[in-house]
Amino acid sequence: MRTRSGFEAEALSERFTGRDALLGPAAEGVPEAWLRQVAEHSARQGDIFLELINKCPFGIYLVDDGFTIVAMNERGQEGAFCNVRPVIGRPFDEAIRILWPEAVAQRIVGHLRHTLETGEAFRSQAFVEARADVDMVEGYEWELHRARLPDGRQGVICYYFDATELRETQRALAEAARHQRLLIDELNHRVKNMLSVVQALARQTIGRNPDPVTAQRAFEGRLGALARAHDTLTKVHWEKAELADVAEGAIDSCGVADRVRIGGPVIWLDSRIAVTMAMALHELCTNALKYGALAGEAGWVEFEWQVEPGPPPRLHLAWRERGGPPVVAPTRQGFGTRMLERALAGDLQAQVRLDFAPEGLTCTIVAEAPALFEGPVAAAAG
Repeated sequence: MRTRSGFEAEALSERFTGRDALLGPAAEGVPEAWLRQVAEHSARQGDIFLELINKCPFGIYLVDDGFTIVAMNERGQEGAFCNVRPVIGRPFDEAIRILWPEAVAQRIVGHLRHTLETGEAFRSQAFVEARADVDMVEGYEWELHRARLPDGRQGVICYYFDATELRETQRALAEAARHQRLLIDELNHRVKNMLSVVQALARQTIGRNPDPVTAQRAFEGRLGALARAHDTLTKVHWEKAELADVAEGAIDSCGVADRVRIGGPVIWLDSRIAVTMAMALHELCTNALKYGALAGEAGWVEFEWQVEPGPPPRLHLAWRERGGPPVVAPTRQGFGTRMLERALAGDLQAQVRLDFAPEGLTCTIVAEAPALFEGPVAAAAG
């Protein structure tokens, strides 16, 4: 008894081959005309089938039980087997060794032998290997099925799809997802660090200043310096910042750009060090405005740097105040002094010296931190 699927398959076969329409005239006694129709119809069907096979978007080839390639569509001949000529009638193991290294070729041949001997289908979805005939890594998805040849022998049909671009896209998507996770983790880390800096600024500025108005102004100024440093780093995607840009941003935030002369070779700072440097320069500017050379109209500041060749290379920075009122050494250590002597010494692996000479404060910094000497600084150091 035939099932519903059996009837459906029979109906599909009739629509494709026109078998019943051709058998009808034979019953009416016109065999010669019917045979011509059968021959023409078979030829047309063969052409259509060949067109379907050749135009499909994957490769197909047939290997007989003697392991000879007996058929292959155009996609296969123009694609994976393009460097094998001739390909039809060629021993399969010989052709496959042209395309792939020996170990890979042996694996492929073994899968075909197993399917031929057992009838078990095989499917590979994770085939990505370096080819032997070209300097490329390619990925394929392929299936093997045992099939009966017209002469009754067994053979193996291979269907394969070039998934190289798909694999590259998948790797790119995976890498993009990994990079996005890193960016999110880094953003979380930086936000936490920034909040810690703001908390420290608030504690050191407001908590130690009895005058709320003065404390507020000082706190706002330090936040402004922090914001300018972040603006500078944003321009370079938080990878590094040029020392000159960091210095200009910190000095501009204090409104004294026309009274501070800066100069030196191109130096690139690690993002963390750039923030520390910006805060330190802001403190020097603030101190100069309140007590030093910038407190009067005649004073000015020079901020210069140079590189002393290594190994290891060392960065010399000098902040020199001139033309201001006589300097008196402070009786206690304030936030600015702690910032210079502790933060710079820690982050820059630097030695910091403050000289409160009567003619003006001089702050000298000698740093050896490796992060200071990234990018094109080697050219400036030579």
